[in-house]
Amino acid sequence: MKQENLLLIAFMLGVTPWSIAQTTTVDCDMMNLVVNVGSNPSSINMYHPGGYLTWPHSENVMEWEFTDSQGNVLHEETLVDENHVSFGFDMPVTDTMYVSVLLTNDSAFHNGNPVACLVEDYLFWEATEIIPGTFTSNWTLGGSVGVDVSEPVEPPCNLQYDGDGDGIVTIVDVLGLLGEFGQSCEDPSYAVEGRWLWSPTDSVDDTNTMYEFLNGIRYTFYCLACDESDWTSLDISEAIPNTDTYSFDGDTLTIDDIPQVVTFECDGGLMLFSNGGQIWRLGSDCP
Repeated sequence: MKQENLLLIAFMLGVTPWSIAQTTTVDCDMMNLVVNVGSNPSSINMYHPGGYLTWPHSENVMEWEFTDSQGNVLHEETLVDENHVSFGFDMPVTDTMYVSVLLTNDSAFHNGNPVACLVEDYLFWEATEIIPGTFTSNWTLGGSVGVDVSEPVEPPCNLQYDGDGDGIVTIVDVLGLLGEFGQSCEDPSYAVEGRWLWSPTDSVDDTNTMYEFLNGIRYTFYCLACDESDWTSLDISEAIPNTDTYSFDGDTLTIDDIPQVVTFECDGGLMLFSNGGQIWRLGSDCP
């Protein structure tokens, strides 16, 4: 049936596709953390704008984690419908604090996927001279923005008008079809953001290199005889000094202006390069 006829039936039934799910979201890269109160060297209050920018607010879940430069957890908390987090800590101001927060909302969809935005940033104690000889100090953010880490939804391809196949179109068939609005039979799309393992052999067990794709920068880590927990524990400060730029568009991954076609297998856990190379997403358990 043509789409316009289907919409006409929907309006006749008093139901519209837009009334089925009304959500508001923005791109994850429009979300960056804000230090709300940071003048105390042993406590902090932070604000996440994603709770305001993603609706329905009641379904926003934020998983916060703060660590020091050695990976020790300073604070972790899961908040629902709350945009602020605050806590006290015992860490010298000469150290760097790392913050990670994952915003999820299973009732809000962006680009066809449930909202899942990850922000990873760091804070340092910064002294600013406001007038000669007079300083003010605050916890200051590095300025990273959110990354979309959502997983594609793969609905079944069962868009049929005569739902029960009896050859007779009934009101039940029409209502069933209305329930399929928003479904797609297209292949899922995957993001390159995150951590990936490279091995000199065909086995991920021989991994000696990890790449992290984050906000257009690819970081490189080296480690011999590291397991998954070792790779997970590494932070940006432990990457080698030289970084690469990257962009990803459709099926083309461009690293330092060199484009290459990539495909994904194992539900996005394995990235295959057109030159024959491959990398494994950290934690994917792909062979």
